[in-house]
Amino acid sequence: MRYAIRAAGGAAVVLFLCLTGCSGGADTQGAPAPSGGSPAPSAESASPQDLTGVIDRIRAVLAESGAVGADAPGAQGLMLVRAWPTGAAYAWETRDQRLCWATVSDSVIGERACATHPLDPPVNPDRGVSGVATLFGNGWGRLFAADHQEVTSATCGDAPLEVRRVGTVADGSRTLYAVWFPDCTRGTIGLSLLHDGATSETRFRLGDAGDRTCGEAA
Repeated sequence: MRYAIRAAGGAAVVLFLCLTGCSGGADTQGAPAPSGGSPAPSAESASPQDLTGVIDRIRAVLAESGAVGADAPGAQGLMLVRAWPTGAAYAWETRDQRLCWATVSDSVIGERACATHPLDPPVNPDRGVSGVATLFGNGWGRLFAADHQEVTSATCGDAPLEVRRVGTVADGSRTLYAVWFPDCTRGTIGLSLLHDGATSETRFRLGDAGDRTCGEAA
């Protein structure tokens, strides 16, 4: 997946990288990594009613200077990935069906990128799960896509992992989801999926860097 990083006024964005050495940007799912280790729980979320002002403010920042021009959202608009007391992460699909994402803290856009081609990563004609982006903001998150199916739950090792449904794109054939951790996390997570009443299981690779690890369930 190729993507372009931009900021308001055409200035380059400096991506905020984890101190542990993992890097941000787009990513496509690779083969599951059979790594073990202790599970890394999702970063704790504040209650939605406490974050209404932050969510509205960040949405306005992106609408005014971050998600504009050719990279402006299509019919789905800006889709909230996660919010925290000082900022939020959003994803959206442009009118020409390119995926974009951004994180904003204290009303400053710290990270923003868009795919350079429509429907990238390609939508699986059957069913599939693919990585979309790595996000940094009040922790470390992974945005991923499920094609022609829904994610019903996730696990990190043996522990349940909070997974957020972000929204649908690609004319309804793809649903975006996100998982969040306190810091860079490597290994794989387990996903339970639903398609036309049938259930299935798969694993999604987070990455190869980080002190925390999600591994195969014991």
